[in-house]
Amino acid sequence: MKVLVDLSKCYKSGECCYNHPDLFKVGEDGFPRILVTELSTDAHRLEADQAIEVCPAQAISIVD
Repeated sequence: MKVLVDLSKCYKSGECCYNHPDLFKVGEDGFPRILVTELSTDAHRLEADQAIEVCPAQAISIVD
């Protein structure tokens, strides 16, 4: 499984980066960058699920 950010929906609130720095960081353009390519642990999956919940733009998703 992978976590994805739809940059066309994202409005750079930074909630994902602030709350889940193990998965995301702010890029030079202000958009989040994904640090973990595969959600291979339960902890990463939980963090991705939480990031989906806090994203005000609903720009984060998980795909198989």
